[in-house]
Amino acid sequence: MTGTPMAGPAAPPTISGHSTPAPSVPRPARAATPFLIALGLGVAAQILTGAQGGGFGVNVPIWVALFVAACLWALRRRGERPTAAGLTLLGTAFLLAVTTCAVWDVPGDLGALNAFALWLSLLLGAAFLRFPGLGGWSLWATVGAGVTGGLRFIYGPLALLERLPWARLRPAQGSGLGRWGVGLLLTLPVLVVFGGLLAGADAGFAGLLGSVLDWRLDRLWSDGVRLALWCAFTGGLVYPAVMALRPSLFPRTGPDVARLGLIEIGLPLASLAALFVVFLLAQLPYYLSGTGLPDGVTFAGYIREGFGQLMAVAFLSLTLLLGAHALTRQEVRTRLSYRLLNLAVLVPLALVLLSAANRWRLYTLAYGLSETRLMGAAFLVWMALCLVWLAYLLWQSRPQRFTYPALLMGLAVLLTTTALNPGALIARVNVERAVTGVTNELRSTPQDVSVLTLLGLGANAVPTIVTHLEALTRECKWGKGCLDSRQYVINRLHDQYDAPRDWRGWNAGYDRARQLVLKLPPPTPEPGR
Repeated sequence: MTGTPMAGPAAPPTISGHSTPAPSVPRPARAATPFLIALGLGVAAQILTGAQGGGFGVNVPIWVALFVAACLWALRRRGERPTAAGLTLLGTAFLLAVTTCAVWDVPGDLGALNAFALWLSLLLGAAFLRFPGLGGWSLWATVGAGVTGGLRFIYGPLALLERLPWARLRPAQGSGLGRWGVGLLLTLPVLVVFGGLLAGADAGFAGLLGSVLDWRLDRLWSDGVRLALWCAFTGGLVYPAVMALRPSLFPRTGPDVARLGLIEIGLPLASLAALFVVFLLAQLPYYLSGTGLPDGVTFAGYIREGFGQLMAVAFLSLTLLLGAHALTRQEVRTRLSYRLLNLAVLVPLALVLLSAANRWRLYTLAYGLSETRLMGAAFLVWMALCLVWLAYLLWQSRPQRFTYPALLMGLAVLLTTTALNPGALIARVNVERAVTGVTNELRSTPQDVSVLTLLGLGANAVPTIVTHLEALTRECKWGKGCLDSRQYVINRLHDQYDAPRDWRGWNAGYDRARQLVLKLPPPTPEPGR
């Protein structure tokens, strides 16, 4: 054995003087099919919404169906099978599109929430259409997948362009037909742009070309921009569905942070459970009284604001329990004492949700329904379902399976709420309370209903307005002293629902409202409108 170091080609490489190149990040293979799918879906969106940007109706579920069919065709063409989770989310997106855009005219904030849920379902459904295992992803990993979907929605169209096989588009040497084709493609935009400018400069020249093409540059520009935006929108969904190499840019499993034992994690959880118990004991007299309120507290403070705060408590508690489980050591999670500690938080939390439900009931007895109260009830139901599901998983020591079913439960609750026809339900309940003069322990006088508020509930509230038009309005000249003028309401209804919609924007609620409005007296000019 000698101390002579090894030399020659067998010696290990040194790093002095030369830097080791960083490993290349895998990139999707070049392909034209995803780009062509996005382009075709963009053109379909342009046609379905109208050249001038029509309204949303049956065209939305048609486009969603086209998107799903195109993605499934692309997968089948490559011999890949779609996952159950991806199909479930895309199917949910289709149901949301049908109920929100084709069946009901969903009002305001609830319509915006449905639109966000539709977009989220498309994003996650596209991301996991080719990648199984979403059911086992943790909350943080699923949030990372959602963030990735948002990022890909932005850069996806550019990625489709960058991964086009541009070399194949270069005409081969001596290929006359290909070179002529490229020349024609380059000629078309030149003639369109400069022809439009020259037509705008001279009316005679515009008339000469008018029989061949409408050279209105402003329309050409607006339609082109709209088509480009639709293609970008579809590209942001097509890229993760058929080209991306993984569903998320973030690792599925983060760093191991499970360092805490039963004492460290038990003290804050036990304190939270005790806090819930004290709160419930303080609420017990008011809960048992049925309709009683604390002295000096108004409905706005006790019910409306208190309900929102209790919903925040429920949401944060579920998040805290998931975070505590991630921080707890593996051997502690399986102990019976740890499971009982979780139940000590969840059981009083369930009673806190009952207190919130009671506050919602009191507020509805006093003031009827509203869009905000209906959304609050839906959120309460979702929190209750999540509470039961998390309790089961924590007892089984499998909370990593919480997120995907919780997401599906939230989407199901939203679909059910939308299927109840919110605009018609709110209008019907409040008008019946006003017409029948409902009074109770919380309301000594009948409820007043503003017909202008009812008009803001959308087309599905129109049947109730028309049926009770005599009771909701009066004969007077519209102004500050007469905001419920009958003729003004009739004029408003005609303004909103007289015009027929294009078939692409057809909506069952709007169509029914229009048929009823056309049977009303005709609109008349009214000063001060």
